Amino acid sequence: MEEKLLPIEIENYNSIDWTNNIDRLLAEWCDNAKCYEWMHSHAHDFYSKKAKIFMIIINVLTTLSGLSNIIAGGYSIGTFQISWIFGSISIIASTLNIIQDKLAYNQIAESHRTLLNNWLIIRNKIEEILIIPPSKRKDCKTFMKYIKQDINNAITEKNATIPLVIRDLCYEKFKDIKDFEIPDICGQVEHTRTYEELK
Repeated sequence: MEEKLLPIEIENYNSIDWTNNIDRLLAEWCDNAKCYEWMHSHAHDFYSKKAKIFMIIINVLTTLSGLSNIIAGGYSIGTFQISWIFGSISIIASTLNIIQDKLAYNQIAESHRTLLNNWLIIRNKIEEILIIPPSKRKDCKTFMKYIKQDINNAITEKNATIPLVIRDLCYEKFKDIKDFEIPDICGQVEHTRTYEELK
């Protein structure tokens, strides 16, 4: 006959204590958070600049088109109306506006700003818990559950919108720091670690 575990035994079996392994895992997650924070910060700047460039060009062309129509008026060279040139400028400005909407640089930049803030919060939570002596910390199981939930929420498909050049720069920036854990998205995949007794 199979022995059933009592609720108290199940509770004990599922409990997690603060150990060096947990601390090492949290340190790795914190390193990852720093990398993602850095990458999303640079991606936000990258897409914000693109959005601003588009906006400046569109505004300049729209203004130029409007002023030129007023200045040129009904002038023509032979059968060619000068206003056609300025009408073309207006069409180009409208086309660029449509392209900007489709590329959605503003929305992507805002998305990266949100993810930057999420990773900053995750990093701060982990750093805060790791600096406290294990005996003074919150319950390990509860903390691990919620920090992992935060990480899962932050790791979204938006990570794919981090330009490759920024991922490469992130790898170059952090690769020389001893034992620093760089996310796999940066191109450096490491072997999965297993439990080991640490002193």
